[in-house]
Amino acid sequence: MGGKVILITGGSRGLGSKLVKRLSAENENTVYFTYLNSEKKAAELAAQFNNVTALKCDQRSESQIIDCVSKIDSLHGRLDVLVNNACNSFKPCELLSTDWAAFQDCFDVNVKGAYFFTREAAKIMKRQGAGKIINVLSSYVLNVPPEKLSFYITAKYALLGISRAAAVELGKWGVTVNMISPGLMATDLSGHLPKKYFDMQAQKHPMKRMASTDDAADVVEFLISDKAKFLNGTNIPVNGGEVFL
Repeated sequence: MGGKVILITGGSRGLGSKLVKRLSAENENTVYFTYLNSEKKAAELAAQFNNVTALKCDQRSESQIIDCVSKIDSLHGRLDVLVNNACNSFKPCELLSTDWAAFQDCFDVNVKGAYFFTREAAKIMKRQGAGKIINVLSSYVLNVPPEKLSFYITAKYALLGISRAAAVELGKWGVTVNMISPGLMATDLSGHLPKKYFDMQAQKHPMKRMASTDDAADVVEFLISDKAKFLNGTNIPVNGGEVFL
């Protein structure tokens, strides 16, 4: 098979935007990405490529996710790659000052949305006897987590759990589920952190720099290639040795 039909959730900014650009660079690929509120960014990104389509979709809506995946299926009759990347913006908050709404918001996007997308995409992948699902976690699931991010960290641990469960259940149909856990990257999601914090963390880092979206995109490209066809249920840390497994 030549190019792949690829769906990236949360593709209008940050790592998602980098993945759209990387994976659409091969003109044989057909790339779809979802967005919700960033209409202008999504339109500008899609306009850069003739093989990229932006789809407005609310991660929290089962019906919208079903419609989104069904549209791709009806147009192409297949879906080769799903990257669950979408993550909501948030502000750090001490555990004792949080309420359940903060947890629910993170779960709805990171876990509920990824679950619905995985379920719907896997139905197509099962039918075609092949497919790759990559879920974006965080290096915070690999080490002692920072303070004030209890809701985000809990959601990423839940995504780790459903990823492993899906890897076990879907593998027999030729569908693999893998994860990447990038270190702290300078994206919209980490925009609340001052540059001084990044500089300080870089000085403590074994490689004297923080992770970049390019670093994470490199690993995603590997995972969707044939070279990773026997990897399943794997969580790859993308942190330059900041955390060891």
